[in-house]
Amino acid sequence: MKYLLIISLILLSSHTHAQSESTSPKGNKEVFAGNKAYDKGDMKTASALYQKALAINPKNDAARINLAIAQGKLLEADKSVSNFDAALNNKKNTPDLNAKLNYDKGVSLSKAKKYEDAVKAYENSLRINPGDKDARENLQKALNELKKQQDNQKQQNQNKQNQQQPKDKQQQQNKEQQNKEQQQQNQMSKQQAEQLLKALREQEKDTQKKLNEQKASGGIPKNGKDW
Repeated sequence: MKYLLIISLILLSSHTHAQSESTSPKGNKEVFAGNKAYDKGDMKTASALYQKALAINPKNDAARINLAIAQGKLLEADKSVSNFDAALNNKKNTPDLNAKLNYDKGVSLSKAKKYEDAVKAYENSLRINPGDKDARENLQKALNELKKQQDNQKQQNQNKQNQQQPKDKQQQQNKEQQNKEQQQQNQMSKQQAEQLLKALREQEKDTQKKLNEQKASGGIPKNGKDW
């Protein structure tokens, strides 16, 4: 509904351009051609023509609004929202036009499944025109889809966490096993060192005992010289 209303207004402006080219905004010729392409369902051509109109005259409000609408249908949400915001910043807008622009902005965001932002756009539209049934219905749909989206995200996060927990547990078990093996290796090394030290002490005792026996018997020193 909002699309048709805005396009009709723009067509009226374009028709005025055909009658009096000197008094109409520059770029209306391209806007009129874009509207024809839009009516045929050729959104890419319509979008290109609206952009051409804006290149000729950046202040052509009709071109900007219709470009935003066409971009929304092409699922170019970011570009569409940017142009809707630019159009909404026009202080010359009537409240009725701002309500429609917020509505159409919400539609573009809904098509791109950006439901949280869509909800805000519909709410802005309803603040201006509380009696708009279409805006109210779309707001409810966006809220429902937002809840589904949030629930799905929550479930995905839970599944990811559940999958990660066994991995974390296995990693912890592996780490504990490695620590246990390291401790066993350290313990064995300590025991081996003590055994080696004990063997060296025993060997030293035996050597000292032999030396003492040699001295007692007047034996020859190890170097073979009797001084």
